[in-house]
Amino acid sequence: MSNTRQVILLTGVPGVGKTTIASLLGERLKGGHVNLSELALEQGLLTGYDSMRETSIVDLGRTTTRIMEIIVERQGPLVIEGHFSQDIVPPECVSNVFVLRRAPWRLKDELESRGYSPEKVKENVEAELLDVCLVEAVEAYGEEKVSELDTTGIEPNEIVETIISVLRGEAPREIGVDWLSHPESRGLLGGEV
Repeated sequence: MSNTRQVILLTGVPGVGKTTIASLLGERLKGGHVNLSELALEQGLLTGYDSMRETSIVDLGRTTTRIMEIIVERQGPLVIEGHFSQDIVPPECVSNVFVLRRAPWRLKDELESRGYSPEKVKENVEAELLDVCLVEAVEAYGEEKVSELDTTGIEPNEIVETIISVLRGEAPREIGVDWLSHPESRGLLGGEV
């Protein structure tokens, strides 16, 4: 399927602002917005629950089928968000991918305030430190479709404006967030978080 309209993915670990930014971007583009986690939960597209990781297990095949139906049914731009979007949305359907990032030391505070277990905080902080979502996005969609945006301390509407500038070709796609070079990252990788 070749896609001539905008299907924009927002990915990143929990706590980087995906849901807020995706909702605002969908409104701004006068398009649709799909949260993959909510879609899977609401439509029963699950295979179980992983109690060790404290998360539902999404049925990737059934969720892919459903998101393809949504892509075909909806008119206009579509914003799809989820940290596992690369496992759901085929590359030929995607026009742009934005990997949202957040300073791991700030992310840690956000996830703890959400009541995440120490293990889940550690897993997500380490994923952010090691660029896991960026690597997965580039592997799935190619570097030419991927942009990275640091959301740390930036208002969601400002992030939306940056995304729109990239979509219009007024701002370059950029990859290059490096948390490991920051002194605040010491002790967040492999040790106690």
